[in-house]
Amino acid sequence: MTNFEPCAAEVMRQFTAIAGGVTLEVGGGVAGFTAPGSFLNGVKGLDGNVGRAELQRILEFFADQAEDAVVELAPWVAETCAADLADLGFVRQAEELVMARRGADEELRAEVVTDLAEWSRVLSIAFFGEWNPMGVWVGKLMGGLKNVLCLGLRSGDQWVAASQVAWIEGVALLAGDGTLPAWRGQGLQQVLIRDRVGRAWRQGIEWCHAEVLPGSASHRNYRRCGFEEVYPRIHYRKSFA
Repeated sequence: MTNFEPCAAEVMRQFTAIAGGVTLEVGGGVAGFTAPGSFLNGVKGLDGNVGRAELQRILEFFADQAEDAVVELAPWVAETCAADLADLGFVRQAEELVMARRGADEELRAEVVTDLAEWSRVLSIAFFGEWNPMGVWVGKLMGGLKNVLCLGLRSGDQWVAASQVAWIEGVALLAGDGTLPAWRGQGLQQVLIRDRVGRAWRQGIEWCHAEVLPGSASHRNYRRCGFEEVYPRIHYRKSFA
């Protein structure tokens, strides 16, 4: 099984650096504080010996930022520290699926979007239903990753769907999938998925992966494009309220 946790850790490092936030290297992963109240705050990539001491360091880090502590754990990590999570008051909150497939010679039908503001606008409307400051900020962070391509599909002169692919820690991360509401249900996400698989193959990257919510439209579309569930990533939260 391919382990994608080092990629998740590096994404957190880069997001936090772009945002001007602070990080803590812990348990083979990274705790990141990007901004007050940001849904991007949390811990990604824990992959080492994670026990009570590491979890206590995480709690102290987020307590100093006056933020809840959210940790995302691969199953082999969650199993080793389950008792400590419970003792310290962490509550299982959510789950995402890590899906993967090998790169392949798929057709490239998307365009590289060089106007980051316009790319962010499409994602903001797709994710939040409107073009708002949060969407612009998230777009800035995503577009600022190293070794990243921001991609889109047009209808005439209008961008109607967007996505990105980044080469991180030797694997391709497919993220930022968003289609404007009026254009959903037409297979545009699948076009973008296959395009990025093809770009990874042309870069000599063996593995492509994505993170999706179980049962979501993205989950179904990635399966249609040959991706398989590799492992769940479980989210735990400790609230300081």
